Amino acid sequence: MVFVYPFAWYAIHRFILHGRWLYRNPLTASLWKRVHFDHHQDPHLLDVLFGSPLNTLPTIAIIVMPIGWAIGGASAAFTALSTGLVMTCIYEFFHCIQHLAYKPRWAWVAKIKQLHVLHHFHDEDGNYGITNYAADRLFGSFYKDARARVRSAHVFDLGYDLEEAKRYPWVMKCTGAPPKQRPDGARPGSRAR
Repeated sequence: MVFVYPFAWYAIHRFILHGRWLYRNPLTASLWKRVHFDHHQDPHLLDVLFGSPLNTLPTIAIIVMPIGWAIGGASAAFTALSTGLVMTCIYEFFHCIQHLAYKPRWAWVAKIKQLHVLHHFHDEDGNYGITNYAADRLFGSFYKDARARVRSAHVFDLGYDLEEAKRYPWVMKCTGAPPKQRPDGARPGSRAR
């Protein structure tokens, strides 16, 4: 499970959370809004940093338990689930560090923080890994610094801009406002909270 987790997270992050199909469906738009859109709208807000256990736990179980079952039946399935839960706690610990105004002492933690900050503030279509960027390197979505890519116009709205909101209004209705092009703290004349 330890080796599967970075690739599973990469697939979920790139193809589900950054995909456009969840917000295009009125049944899943509010889920996408809460699970990932709000997080990109303002990456500094810690109250939208973590996914709900109601979403996270079933996702972990669906991904890891069949692998464990195939390897060794019921006991291996629950071992896989336990490993998935521990991996998620480790992942979320580092994800939290990446969003706090904190300078890590360990160089590798500082590096993964830098890569994740690029994902949130420069180009959302890369650096999907949080603690491990092997899948990004393998599938060509890794970039090491801002000079490697042009800054994305959709880094804060994930492509759910005003045009998309007109066609698929459900996220905007949940939010009560149009999508933001930058976090409130980054707006000219605004004060950081």
